[in-house]
Amino acid sequence: MSEQWLSLAVIIPARNEEGAVASVVGEVFAALSGMEGVVDFEVVVVDDASSDRTAVQAQGAGARVIVLEEPSGYGWAVKRGIAETTAEVVCLLDADGSYPGAALPGLLSALAEGRDQVIGARVAPGAKIPWVRRPAKWVIRKLAEALLGKRVPDLNSGMRVFRRSRVLPILRVLPDGFSLSTSLTVAALLDGWRVAWLPVEYRTRIGRSKFRAVYDTARLLLSLIRAVVYFDPLRVFLPLCFLLGSLAVAFGLWDVFYERNLTDKTVLTSLSALEIFVLGLLADLLVKRRS
Repeated sequence: MSEQWLSLAVIIPARNEEGAVASVVGEVFAALSGMEGVVDFEVVVVDDASSDRTAVQAQGAGARVIVLEEPSGYGWAVKRGIAETTAEVVCLLDADGSYPGAALPGLLSALAEGRDQVIGARVAPGAKIPWVRRPAKWVIRKLAEALLGKRVPDLNSGMRVFRRSRVLPILRVLPDGFSLSTSLTVAALLDGWRVAWLPVEYRTRIGRSKFRAVYDTARLLLSLIRAVVYFDPLRVFLPLCFLLGSLAVAFGLWDVFYERNLTDKTVLTSLSALEIFVLGLLADLLVKRRS
């Protein structure tokens, strides 16, 4: 390690994960205890109003537990954990046992090489990603790469490490649900962070998944577009403008050579392309002014 941190916090959002949370906390302690470069660390489990013994199991394993009175969502639990700690470096880890705590030292070592965020990519051989999720994940990842103009090995990994000082300015705009991971990746890439991915093992989760295939996939897609618009709106508005402009030209040529008259479809698509272009410029000016 080329860098030494005074403090490190591992934040583990959890809801009804009594079967796995204790072993996850134990893995973290085993991985980080005595690690070179880490002077002090804490494990913070944010219990999102669990109805089982998640909080008791986590506390018994040595974690500091923050209990939310009402179910607030994965993203809200993460944001609460970040707000409750003053550590220089934050690690995120799921409580279901799917990510190995033993991978944290590797991510931290990569972060110490001058990066702002290192993401555990679920691309290692044998990754246990459910087949039902793979088509949607592939489509969303390819859309993200098209919008961002960069390769994105894993858009919404639940295991990552980052500098807390980088996240604090955008904490309030991150979503409260599962899509926080997606937004955090997009924000980092568009806001000039130095980002890296490292392959990590991805295991079959312990217990029942809370991911709702249709609803949460739609939220991930919306979160991706919202995050891109927030940080670099022209990446969304210009392609839409180009598409509508191309349609307007095609309709216009048809009207000139076949209809011999300018029709409503040409006028409407032309005006729509112009409106999208102007909205994109205004959004970009607002982003630049905010920056």
